[in-house]
Amino acid sequence: MHGAIDAFCQEESMTSACKRLLQQQSFSTQDDIRTQLIDMGFEDVSQSTVSRLLSRLGVAKVPNAYGKKVYCLTVESEPVQVGSSIASQIEFITHNQLVVVVKTHPGGAQLVARLIDIQPHAEILGTVGGNDTVMIAPKDISRIDECEKVVKARLGIPA
Repeated sequence: MHGAIDAFCQEESMTSACKRLLQQQSFSTQDDIRTQLIDMGFEDVSQSTVSRLLSRLGVAKVPNAYGKKVYCLTVESEPVQVGSSIASQIEFITHNQLVVVVKTHPGGAQLVARLIDIQPHAEILGTVGGNDTVMIAPKDISRIDECEKVVKARLGIPA
């Protein structure tokens, strides 16, 4: 029984360490994360262990400001930290009196849609995210300007 508790504590500790690493640095491969965990003193860190950790933490691979895909925390229970790296993925935000459209760099739309969906807002009915375009349906098209302002605020873009 004692061994099971030790293994659980080791796994929880490794999960916390992995989360801290992802908050502090950019990683483009699981092996880079694995090496860093080993350097921190964790033993028997396999690629499958890293894969499990990333899955448990809700990590996604998204393009950074330079277009290089890196691992990023995206779990809903975490407060979303919108920084310049997200804003740098956005080419423009506009609307056509029916839907708000966010145009992103290739591969950025899913993360942007998720950031908008994480915290529901009364002005937003829903989102659809493709590869480089997110369409946001306003709750009421007569208030589309307000919906666009909410979207910009969510993504850290000045109104």
